[in-house]
Amino acid sequence: MDMSVDLGGKQSMTSQADIETEDEPNWDGWIPVGHYQDLREAYDHALVILAMGEACRVAPTERSGEYELQAEARAAAGIADELTAYRNETLLPIARPQVHAEWAKYPAGWTLTGIWMLVLAAVFYWQNQDTSLAERAASSSVGLIARGEWWRPFTALFLHADFGHLAGNLLGGLVFATLVARCVGPLRGWLMILACGTMGNVLTSRLTYPEPFVSLGASSAVFAALGILSGLGLVETLRFRARMPWLRIAAPVVGGIILLGWLGGGHDPRTDVLGHVLGYSSGLVAGVTVGALEEKRASSKVAAAAAML
Repeated sequence: MDMSVDLGGKQSMTSQADIETEDEPNWDGWIPVGHYQDLREAYDHALVILAMGEACRVAPTERSGEYELQAEARAAAGIADELTAYRNETLLPIARPQVHAEWAKYPAGWTLTGIWMLVLAAVFYWQNQDTSLAERAASSSVGLIARGEWWRPFTALFLHADFGHLAGNLLGGLVFATLVARCVGPLRGWLMILACGTMGNVLTSRLTYPEPFVSLGASSAVFAALGILSGLGLVETLRFRARMPWLRIAAPVVGGIILLGWLGGGHDPRTDVLGHVLGYSSGLVAGVTVGALEEKRASSKVAAAAAML
């Protein structure tokens, strides 16, 4: 038994039993087993019957544009069950694991953010009591490169010049760090922010040495958080890059750079613009790296789950 279908033009169905044979078959005892408003749909269901090893035929009805599928009465009950199962299978979507573009995957991490804010406030109070603290712990190109005082790029993240400087970084950190925590998890997010902020200070010292460049403040970490968000956003956008203009793909990074210029440029000559840029850049690289690893891990899970279906 075989069947050939050309849905673009002529449709023909042949069967060693009774479908479109040269000798006219005996249609006595044949009954309708399905009605369809589309010829393609009728042929699709006819394939189900042929796969059962039963004969069938597609015939036009009295109503224009409608067709009925006919089969032998003795097989009608089994055919009806098989056609019902086929319809249910084609109507119900196949359950496959999906990767959702859900940015808020984790809790906001208010506890860690609160601890960070309390530490900044406590260190600021300590600075007011010990005026030599900033001199010992601020980021210094000479201190790091010439004297090997490795802690300075990190400890500088907790020092501030005045209350306005502290308040601005507390607000920026509260916003950006919370968003990072929601994307990658509070603990991992804060480790990334502090590491990238420290790296921004290290690179600043490396690039300014042998000039005795000194800086302090959590700004490098705050802009590192912004860079992490831009990197994660870029990876997420690249997942849906088909038919997207290049500017839309680069939007997360472009938006981050605009915010960097708006919030991190400043007109105060004391502003560490280079530290802001390098903190953002470090965060951008980290965000792209972590986002790509997360995407690869999620794709592997989906592929493994789909293979089990």
